[in-house]
Amino acid sequence: MTMDDKERRLANSAHDLFLQQGFKHTSIAQIARHADVAVGTFYNFYASKDDIFVRIYNAENERVKAEILKRVDLTGDPATVVKTVVQEIFTCSADNQILQEWFTNPKLNNIIAQTNQSAVEESLVYATLMKLIDQWRQTGKLKDDLDQDRIISLFNALTVLDFHQSEIQTDSYYQLLNDLIASILLFILK
Repeated sequence: MTMDDKERRLANSAHDLFLQQGFKHTSIAQIARHADVAVGTFYNFYASKDDIFVRIYNAENERVKAEILKRVDLTGDPATVVKTVVQEIFTCSADNQILQEWFTNPKLNNIIAQTNQSAVEESLVYATLMKLIDQWRQTGKLKDDLDQDRIISLFNALTVLDFHQSEIQTDSYYQLLNDLIASILLFILK
């Protein structure tokens, strides 16, 4: 068995266990046992349970968002497109133990946010948003006096909010996010 094979098996095992039982109820020993490797082997590839979780979370997050973007008609009305994508992200996250940790575990939320400072610009959703903004500009759906940097900064502010959502005192984060998105869309669309 090669080292790459062991790492892949550990990642697959961690994914399966985090998805089934969540972060709190999954141990490094369980991950190693499920992968059929020694616990010491785990530490050849990962510094901690937090480390492997963040890697699994990032991969799962991108995978789910890619599926969402394939399902949503991105050529529709901009407000409908954005609201549908956000709704789908929340719906899929609610049904996924790995993604749910972002909303329910402030410690992991903070670790993921700190680890992913530059990941937003590299994400599929961000790249898709950049293309959509270009399309909306070309089809005359955006207000003329707003340049692309200003529009992007408004959406980037939502990312900052999301990274710090555990600090916001609200029982309805999803509603708050929807309200802010609606406000941004009213501001940028003709």
